Amino acid sequence: MNAARRRRARRIILARRFFERTLGVRFLVALVLSALVWVVWTIGQNPDAERLFSDDILVDEVNLGPNLVLASPIESVRVTVGGPKENLDQLSVRHFSARVNLAGIGAGVHQIPVQVDMADPAMEVVRITPETVTVQIDPFEIRAFEVTARLESAPAVGFSADLNNVVSSPASVQVSGGASDMGEVASVIANLSLEGATSDVSTQALLIPTDRSGNEVENVRLDPQTAQVRVPITRITSRKRVPVLAELTGSVAPGFFVREISVVPTTVEISGQPEDIERISGVSTVPLDIDGARGDVEGNVGFASPVGVRVVSDEPTAAIVVVVEPLADTTTILAAVVAINAEPNLTVAVSQPSVQVIVGGSVETLQALRAGDVVAELDLANLSPGRHQLRPVITVPPGIEITQVTPPVLAVELQLDTSSAPAPQGQALIGPGGAVATPAPTPTPQPTPTVTPRATPSSPIS
Repeated sequence: MNAARRRRARRIILARRFFERTLGVRFLVALVLSALVWVVWTIGQNPDAERLFSDDILVDEVNLGPNLVLASPIESVRVTVGGPKENLDQLSVRHFSARVNLAGIGAGVHQIPVQVDMADPAMEVVRITPETVTVQIDPFEIRAFEVTARLESAPAVGFSADLNNVVSSPASVQVSGGASDMGEVASVIANLSLEGATSDVSTQALLIPTDRSGNEVENVRLDPQTAQVRVPITRITSRKRVPVLAELTGSVAPGFFVREISVVPTTVEISGQPEDIERISGVSTVPLDIDGARGDVEGNVGFASPVGVRVVSDEPTAAIVVVVEPLADTTTILAAVVAINAEPNLTVAVSQPSVQVIVGGSVETLQALRAGDVVAELDLANLSPGRHQLRPVITVPPGIEITQVTPPVLAVELQLDTSSAPAPQGQALIGPGGAVATPAPTPTPQPTPTVTPRATPSSPIS
């Protein structure tokens, strides 16, 4: 046994000496030389290079604290890399990852260095541009906003959307984001397309946070992002103000006329379809009866609404006042000239025996006028002999007005009576127009006046 062990140990020692002194050294030298050759050949075939990568690298944030958000996206960076040329030619954006570490960073604006890692171990980052980026961090906020409808297109012609009675489910949504962005949010809008709609519309609408100008606010989140919105569609009704027209029925009594009509209110509003409203220029009242009226007529009557139109008024009736007055007319009368209060010893000669008098009054009064009712009197009291110009005094019955006298002045000549007997009262006075009786102190006109009344005007038709 001992001899066998000694022989085995000797063989091991001889083998070790062989490898150490001959094959081992040569093998190691050959291996090193081969490696050097491979490295030199590889470098010659694929030399190192340095290049600015052409695309922007997006920067992510890591370790942002709780209840904090980025107020705006982080600025992208450009990267200069170095390494084998063949590897450079195969680089793409997916080989890079850029980040900023926000651990321990609170709200505010900060300059944070950018870290860039590469997926290819043969490549290295030589330079990052910029090396630091501006990061604005805001506190995180959540607020509720009611859903507001906004039309992208209108309903069919003649219809309108009642945006005051829009029903949304849910009625409000949660909006969350940084304090800066949340400060811009003024409303949450549901854009609705109602083109051609003639009845109520119910649709699932995408919700958009908007600012006061109606522009979308980004970087905020809505929960939920859609809502079921129902919009009532109604036919369009228009309004306009038109005058109130007093309607009368019947005719006033003969010899009377309607001088004035007043109505309160003078105008009312009407509502209805635009095509119906357009053709209406006024609203009439229910007729007020004035048949046979000889005086003012008053009454409260309703409105006669046109077809398809509704009268909008606080008062259901209109107050009408109709002023009724007698008809006025004129006529021409030849009034006899009568001289009164002449001295007994004087003779009287008048330039003409009658004057033309135009009188006015109601038709009834003028129709009742009789001959002798109108007299032209010349008062000769205290006049001395000679030629005088006198204005006749016209006497008329009550209800008659004098409009014109032609001529307005008469020539009267007084002469002394040379006869033995004084001229009795009532003697004929000789003038250019013929004989005129000189009446007693209360004269009775001798000529018969001619009354020529105008044709009685017909009563106005109300």
